Amino acid sequence: CFTTEVLEGFDVQRTSGLGDTIRKYGFLTRAITQYYRSLDPEDKEKSCGVCSPFDEFIKRCQDLEKMTVSDVFATQLMQVQQVTEEVAITVLDLYPTLLSLARAYSSLDGDVRAQEEMLKKQSNNVINEVASRNIFQLIWGS
Repeated sequence: CFTTEVLEGFDVQRTSGLGDTIRKYGFLTRAITQYYRSLDPEDKEKSCGVCSPFDEFIKRCQDLEKMTVSDVFATQLMQVQQVTEEVAITVLDLYPTLLSLARAYSSLDGDVRAQEEMLKKQSNNVINEVASRNIFQLIWGS
């Protein structure tokens, strides 16, 4: 499936297979390249604030593939029993890093019951009691 983002939604175009998908990406890449090459030097200067040069765009796309601290934390969370992808995303929305979650636990001054239930309460029960307790044990368990 070949997907392109269009303004606020997605325009999904079905392809017949890998070859067709690669061909569509090739056409898209050529169109972008031709557009940048066709710009007059004055137009290029005007568009600098809007679009970065093609080589900078490629570099930025490569940087997006790098794993972030939040990505690693999400992977760790999904190893915990009862933690689904939805639960991990909910935790990341509340606490994007392991350190931010550990600080939240420490602010409860050793009240283990409150610490175990913290994520359940803060997520309006999106995170169930067992998952909340298991995550606490992962981060703060002895």
